[in-house]
Amino acid sequence: MLTTKQISELLRVSEETVRRWIRTGELHAEQDGKGYLVDELALKRLVDEKSQIPGNAMNKVLPIINDLFGPEAAKFAKSNLFDPLRQSMDQSAPPRPEASPESVAEELSQLKRKKRRLELEHELKLLEIEEKIAVLEQKASRL
Repeated sequence: MLTTKQISELLRVSEETVRRWIRTGELHAEQDGKGYLVDELALKRLVDEKSQIPGNAMNKVLPIINDLFGPEAAKFAKSNLFDPLRQSMDQSAPPRPEASPESVAEELSQLKRKKRRLELEHELKLLEIEEKIAVLEQKASRL
């Protein structure tokens, strides 16, 4: 049996995501006080289901799937994940429609917003580190 925290660490998702899967019934769990316990088979079923959805973020957990459930489960998950390289090489894939000026402008706008958000997150992390450095330097100067 695994806790929501253990699952979040294994799958590299937030604990809230795991709790949401439980609330929506995607992941079967047993109540344990204020928390939940999840059977490994229930987790395996969820991972199998999620890995079959093209473009799903579960592809980042392939190494974890391999560690938890073995190479066959990882192979199954990989074969059912969205693979842009494989799709681009597949001649039977439908051609991508031409982009309109509006769609290009929207995508550009989204990328600029994403870039700015990442820059701000980076600055925030740097400030947090600088604050820790300042605290440690003060402690060191008192010694």
